[in-house]
Amino acid sequence: MSDGADPSDTSKTERAGQRLAGAVKKAAGSVTGNDALRAEGELQSEQADRTKEAQRAEQHAQQKREEAEAEARAEELRVERERLAAEDARAEREERAEAQRDAEAQRAQADTAAKEQAVSQATRAREQQTRRDEAEAVRERGEAEGRVRDEEVRAERARTSARTLEQVEQVEEDR
Repeated sequence: MSDGADPSDTSKTERAGQRLAGAVKKAAGSVTGNDALRAEGELQSEQADRTKEAQRAEQHAQQKREEAEAEARAEELRVERERLAAEDARAEREERAEAQRDAEAQRAQADTAAKEQAVSQATRAREQQTRRDEAEAVRERGEAEGRVRDEEVRAERARTSARTLEQVEQVEEDR
């Protein structure tokens, strides 16, 4: 809007106008005994209410999408921090393992082979745990995205209902 007005104010004004027009038609139909006019007034008031409900559902869905996106970003950051911490820990472990291997090489070649095998198994176990942690993070993100999709489906249904009501109202007006 070029005049800087809030679009929601216009929607509120239009809904209020629809409700008022519906109430006037309903009252006029009741006073004159015109059931069709009364019914049209009720339908117009209901249409305004449904439009408001659809807008609220859309706002709720948008909020849920934003929350899910924020959760997903936070989860991505958490996973990245964990990955970096795992890399640092892995690098530190590898440095310690190298120092141990050097010291053990001085003692005896047989003892060195046994200790290297133990270090290798521990490293594999830590790497497996890291992969499991990363897989869990991916699963959690998928669930968050699924919740976002569910909210978007609900919002689309609300929009579809609003369009259907508008079409019904148009058909009623065309009669």
